Amino acid sequence: MVIAVSFMIGSSLCYSAEPIKIAGIFALTGRAAHIGTAQKDAVLLAIDEANQQGGINGRMLEMVMEDTESNPTKAVMALKKILESEDVVAIIGPTLTGTAMAMRGFIEKEKIPAFMHSGGDVILMAPLDKKDPKSMPKWTFKSPYKAADAMGKICQYMNKHGIKKIGFIYSNEGFGKDGLRNVKVQAPKYGVEIVAQEAFQPKDVDMTAQLTRINGKGVDAIIAWTVGPAMGIIAKNIKQLGIKAPLFECHGAGDPIFWKVAGESGEGVMMPSTKIVVGDQLPDSDIQKKMILDYVKAYQAKFNREPGTMVAYGADAAFITVNAIKKVGPDRAKIRDAIENTTGYVGISGIYNISPQDHNGLSMDDIVMIKATKGGWKLLD
Repeated sequence: MVIAVSFMIGSSLCYSAEPIKIAGIFALTGRAAHIGTAQKDAVLLAIDEANQQGGINGRMLEMVMEDTESNPTKAVMALKKILESEDVVAIIGPTLTGTAMAMRGFIEKEKIPAFMHSGGDVILMAPLDKKDPKSMPKWTFKSPYKAADAMGKICQYMNKHGIKKIGFIYSNEGFGKDGLRNVKVQAPKYGVEIVAQEAFQPKDVDMTAQLTRINGKGVDAIIAWTVGPAMGIIAKNIKQLGIKAPLFECHGAGDPIFWKVAGESGEGVMMPSTKIVVGDQLPDSDIQKKMILDYVKAYQAKFNREPGTMVAYGADAAFITVNAIKKVGPDRAKIRDAIENTTGYVGISGIYNISPQDHNGLSMDDIVMIKATKGGWKLLD
């Protein structure tokens, strides 16, 4: 079912102009539902803010939602359903790298700007046609910082703290494979050697065999590249096995769901993150601090829960898209161009400088390293 959600300034006000519709395609069910739901809420908050300010030229914004069910095939069906039934000017989402890859070709064919929340770099870097290396996406953007930069941040931290040999365990799907490619590039840059690598299937519920083999290589640390329940399973398995090597997880782990799936086994796990979960620990000189604290306060007030790093990605995609519509109106091609020319935008995930050569716009400098501790997060040096 297509669900249309719009926010009005007050029930007593009536707007006769047709709303400007934005498609929201998220993983609202399935293994990534915790991510998709958080991102959906972040987008709704941004749309709410725009409508409270009077909309765009008197027209309210309306989000038309569909659920990918965390499934690539269902994601394409959801996208087609919206585009066939609704006049939308942009797409926000989807959540997972695999669903994004499945949707990407159709988005480019339909020529509609899509600001994705997917973590993998492959959605921007892989040619649309394997036979044509120049067939790069023109209408696709992504709000999470580059997975290569997240991996680089981890390896940089390891270099600083004397970690030389690592094991890498990853989910055998789009996001995990993207991580494997990135660690092979980033680790050598920082003097880190990959001495073991292991894969698991997204629905696996025990990784002790893989972790035992990794630990047998005498590693100084382990990197796990996955999202969802597997984040917690790996942390629990490491504790059960008595492995002393510290665990690092991906740039999607800095989220309240991490503690729900990992429990006390999450204590001490480190990860790259946006600043949203450590906003109050930032120095006052940080240009993002006030925006982050204000946004966190608004999010808490509206949804009565703490936002995680996934919320930051959803919020930035929404704010940049809405700003583009404010500048150029509800024209798909003009919105695409406006997004592509977004520079110096102080967001929650970082400072966005998007260009024709970079449809992400963030850098490694926008990433912080954090440690899971006492049910919360500590900003690391």
